[in-house]
Amino acid sequence: MLIPIIGPINLVEAPNQGRFPYSHGLFIDDEVKVIIDTGFGLENAAKLQKKKISYLINSHFHEDHMALNTVFTGVPVFAPAEDAAGIRSRKDYRDWYGFEFFGASNLGDKFINWVNWHEAPVDQEFSQGHQFQFGQTSMQALFTPGHTQGHYSFWFEKERVMFSADIDLTGFGPWYGNLTSDVDQFIASIKIIQAYKPDLIITSHKGIIDSNPNQKLERYLNRIFEREEKILAFLNTYRTLDQIADQKIIYGSHPEPADINYYFEKVNLYIHLQRLQRLGWVEEIEGEYRKIK
Repeated sequence: MLIPIIGPINLVEAPNQGRFPYSHGLFIDDEVKVIIDTGFGLENAAKLQKKKISYLINSHFHEDHMALNTVFTGVPVFAPAEDAAGIRSRKDYRDWYGFEFFGASNLGDKFINWVNWHEAPVDQEFSQGHQFQFGQTSMQALFTPGHTQGHYSFWFEKERVMFSADIDLTGFGPWYGNLTSDVDQFIASIKIIQAYKPDLIITSHKGIIDSNPNQKLERYLNRIFEREEKILAFLNTYRTLDQIADQKIIYGSHPEPADINYYFEKVNLYIHLQRLQRLGWVEEIEGEYRKIK
């Protein structure tokens, strides 16, 4: 379903309220017709194929943002320079998810089959500050890493609309479950979005945020620090990563596919523990972690 936002900007509303493995996208219905992210399901794709799309833009490499790129036959794809390899290359995709690093190659195969991921071409790469001109509408690419090393948000200055992609403002909170994720970068990126003071935010999994967007960004940011307090409270003695993951601090529960959700619990915690070690609050000895401050 297409939901008009302002001017030529439309939300492409994904099935199941945009929950993974779907994600909402944008359709810019201007002189140059463009789609941002393609995880919105085949029914939406069939409608948009009739629109004479000039090109696609991916906000980052994750499967729920580039899933239907190849359905738009012959349409060029723009992707972030920092994340493009994860769209083009199965090896980079797997490496960035950390499957081999954590000895979880079989889970990597299962996950790729579950989300039906395939390599896809990228025709042009963009980087921080790139200006897209669609006709009446212009848009600036903002480098907002943390979720991935090459995650981007998009700012429509005239309309004061921000598409923040997977800075998604869901109740789950920030997700940093790749080896290329970084909690400190995620914190900085949320603050970048706040500094623009958008009147309206559109996110990949929450959709339209038109009421107190900066307040909701602050609540989303605080989820990181709430998790941090729980992690530190549990590390009153040495704990393995598995023992910490068993506390379900990130996910709360591990619904099916439980093994995949448990895996991502571990990776999110591992990335968060890297931040705590950099701060000097946690030490790691032979794979066990303990609070030292």
